[in-house]
Amino acid sequence: MKSKLEICLASALVLIANSAEAAFISGSGDANYSTAYQGASAATFAGLGFTIGTGATDLKVSTGTYADPAGLVFGSVITANASAYGTTTGKLDYAYSIDSANTAYGNARDYKWLQNTGTNYSTNTAQDKPWLGTIWNLGGQANQAVVFPIVDHGPLPQEAVEYTVYLTNTPGSTNLADWSLAVLDQVYLQGWEADNTSLADGFTTVWKLAGGATFQYVSLQGVGSQALQPLYGDEDEIDAVAGLTADGGSVVTSVPEPSSFALAGLGLVALGYSRRRKSF
Repeated sequence: MKSKLEICLASALVLIANSAEAAFISGSGDANYSTAYQGASAATFAGLGFTIGTGATDLKVSTGTYADPAGLVFGSVITANASAYGTTTGKLDYAYSIDSANTAYGNARDYKWLQNTGTNYSTNTAQDKPWLGTIWNLGGQANQAVVFPIVDHGPLPQEAVEYTVYLTNTPGSTNLADWSLAVLDQVYLQGWEADNTSLADGFTTVWKLAGGATFQYVSLQGVGSQALQPLYGDEDEIDAVAGLTADGGSVVTSVPEPSSFALAGLGLVALGYSRRRKSF
């Protein structure tokens, strides 16, 4: 008979094994998607002056529809720094409403979004102040952040990349040295939802840290060195954000370390021994 420790560890291994990267669903394109951006490539982004990994060829651009990695958990907004909140009401015509302030709008992929507006149109690195962005708790250590932007007007791809992404373990810090800049690693032209009739959720983007570094908090700032707002506005609309491991799996948020299981087991053994002694 397996011990509780063995059962718990086995469950943890199953959970981790199931955390695969985004799964391809369909390669069929959507007639409502403009061919100008449905055919975007790494060169499209490099041509816009984007810093992409260690070279333009590192960026991966995927067409078709993809599903979430198993067990994907969306981040929770802890610092809004938002200038507007809205709900997308038309998936094909970009229609939306402006709503009352509600930080929960950034906690789920539900076409409810919040917006962090930059201070000017400069992409100078001096504008990189992630503590002024919207900050999410990813729930666990992440090497990558997947961003689900809302597209409310053209042109694309610029409109879907209006933000600079930083990760940290000290979200209250105003020292840039405590933040790590993530670079664009992958673009999913038709998003991660099984809904390729929607324009609003297009261009899901994945941002990655070099060297396998991991952090628990992510900031998206509608200005800065990675944003494309100098051409097309400095007001991102973010539906949701989630953390990913270096291999593209979901961040593990609730499985204790094996040492925790062992300590719990020792505690149960000690409790049982104490009770037996009292019964004599």
